Amino acid sequence: MDKILANANFFKDAFPVLLVFLGIVVFSFIITLIIKKYKWSLFRIDRMKGDEFEDFIKEIYELLGYKVVKTKKSGDQGIDLIVKKLFKKTGIQLKRYSSSVGNSAVQEAVAGKKYYKLDRVCVLTNQTFTKSAVALAKANGVILIDRDGLKNLIKKAKKKR
Repeated sequence: MDKILANANFFKDAFPVLLVFLGIVVFSFIITLIIKKYKWSLFRIDRMKGDEFEDFIKEIYELLGYKVVKTKKSGDQGIDLIVKKLFKKTGIQLKRYSSSVGNSAVQEAVAGKKYYKLDRVCVLTNQTFTKSAVALAKANGVILIDRDGLKNLIKKAKKKR
């Protein structure tokens, strides 16, 4: 009988410790989920610096099966990334802005197309494009990827990881 009472006291004394331990495990699990979700969020992207944004987009395209080359930081001739897949080279001009992207980004991409001997060029942003940028891109065959397009790229990349 004394043994049974001793075991009961042990569990009575250990129960609060067990609860704290389980609480820590659950809290850690929730924090891990939040961090993983945050990594792929537009909220995070909107707060990135230019280099972070380039690295993030590079990672996305690599997950999607592209070979990706970053151009040099200064004098990149309007192209930040060159992505290759199935013998096609696409230059990407990245714009992590807090407002709409205008004509200059499209002009830079057009200039980079010949400089890097690319098959096509793209401007990718975390925002939207002005009407004049859309018109200029259409006239020059430049692909535009706006905030919604970026969301779709992120979804596809998340499925690949």
